[in-house]
Amino acid sequence: MIPFFDIKITEEMIDAASAALRNEKLVLGESVFKFEEEFAKYIGTKYAISVNSGTSALQLSLTALNLEKNSNVLTSTNSFISSSNSILLAGHKPVLSDIFPNTGNINPNSINTKFDAIIPVHLYGNPCNMEEIFSISEDKQIPIIEDAAQAHGAIYKNQKIGKLGKTGCFSFYPTKNMTVGGDGGMVTTDDEDITRSIESLRDNGRLTKTEHDKLGSTMRLNTVNAAIGRIQLKFLDSYNEKRKKIAGFYRKKLNLDCLLEETPNGVPVYHQIVIRHKKRDTIMKHLEKSKIGCMIHYPIPIHKQPLYSKYNLNLPESELFCNEILSLPSFPLLKDEQIKIIVEKVNEVI
Repeated sequence: MIPFFDIKITEEMIDAASAALRNEKLVLGESVFKFEEEFAKYIGTKYAISVNSGTSALQLSLTALNLEKNSNVLTSTNSFISSSNSILLAGHKPVLSDIFPNTGNINPNSINTKFDAIIPVHLYGNPCNMEEIFSISEDKQIPIIEDAAQAHGAIYKNQKIGKLGKTGCFSFYPTKNMTVGGDGGMVTTDDEDITRSIESLRDNGRLTKTEHDKLGSTMRLNTVNAAIGRIQLKFLDSYNEKRKKIAGFYRKKLNLDCLLEETPNGVPVYHQIVIRHKKRDTIMKHLEKSKIGCMIHYPIPIHKQPLYSKYNLNLPESELFCNEILSLPSFPLLKDEQIKIIVEKVNEVI
């Protein structure tokens, strides 16, 4: 049995969590602020604000922009549904775009609707073509919120993903390239006003200890999770290097060049290693029969989800893409002999 995903809970993670429980406030303890400082330094931004999920990071970023209510916000239909749900939760309207078929990333030229902000999703840890996003944003003064939930440590033109937009939004869910041992998220930014706004919004709109001047919610990252996140951050680059080596082996040894392309000028971190093939369903059944874990990210594009069916969109590239993609195991604990078996079983079909 080769699982699709596995994670090692180290003694250092357990010790950090235990120390936080014994010595710190459970909410907004010292580990939270140290984690924020260390994550901001890693990304290269002035500020990082921890929250309870990647969805909250996106929602609070949109709220902190102070867009007019019901503004149009562009994002990709080929993502986890939180990319668009965060737009609705912030009181705006999602504008869903089609994708580039060679990467699965957003194709902003596929729609004609005007929009007031853009959320490019760095899908599977592969940076979007940010030059194209920048040209649209700069011409129309449109703010960029990076959905970096799958792109911890990815690089575009020598800059970390999460530093290129008005904000960068990360998730620390257990399957991500780094985790906090549960749900968690982070917003990165160089904007002090956005930072102070999100710090307040995540804490019920708190102005002072007893005063609240805006509508917020409880979206804080707890201290124990932050303590675990600090340990995970130390190993992020080595984890990413392992993922890159796994992807390189797949690309070299699979009979056909069926892995998705890397974005020019980008350095991906392979949150998922995804192949695209017309025999996807046959490959998947063969792997499952061989007791090898695999998944589809994502089998239903957002515009085809029941929640979004009212928009009645036709986005053909995304729909075809979702019928042909398959995620292979990519987690850092994967052993060389397991990778060889996976390649062998895929090659038996393709």
